[in-house]
Amino acid sequence: MECSVHMQTNGAPVNSSSLLRLSRLGAFGMVAFCGFGLSGFATQSALGASPAEFSAFSPAARVVRPFEAIRLGKEYVASHPGTDFLVGSGDSMLPLYKDHTVVITQRIAMSELRRGMTVAYMGESGRPVAHVLVKKTLGGWVAKGVGNSEYDSALVTRDNLMGVVVKAFEPTASPMVALLEEARMRSVVASMP
Repeated sequence: MECSVHMQTNGAPVNSSSLLRLSRLGAFGMVAFCGFGLSGFATQSALGASPAEFSAFSPAARVVRPFEAIRLGKEYVASHPGTDFLVGSGDSMLPLYKDHTVVITQRIAMSELRRGMTVAYMGESGRPVAHVLVKKTLGGWVAKGVGNSEYDSALVTRDNLMGVVVKAFEPTASPMVALLEEARMRSVVASMP
């Protein structure tokens, strides 16, 4: 899962020009630019893990209304020091997390990481990635998206680890679609046949 926008943090700032603060974005801008490329979860046989192993370390997403997911994520981060939230785009985390799911991450020590945990880390492209830990090596952890056939090229290390996923909120619809529907209902969008 590649995360293109860091939504909010409660703790140390992340130094990356590709990350945007939620407070600097309006509702439309936030929805338009949020991407959380859950683009990389491998099949259960390729990972050598059962769905039960993933669910034991990766919380199930709570299904909520589109804008409720962001509000709940923001509230959780505000009241839990050391947490951040990311909004995802893509299907690579299926069946765990759908497109536009808000995931909450908690900072954690490398020594506490375990196989099967979903973690967020800064990928080689300079954008956050959220994938499942597959195996520990001398250089760091190998991670992989559940829907991907290949392991991530970057290892998860102390230097790039952002946190482990501790909570998730799945919107019932895309926030962009919900925003357009709301605009249509208010007749803000002009018809251009």
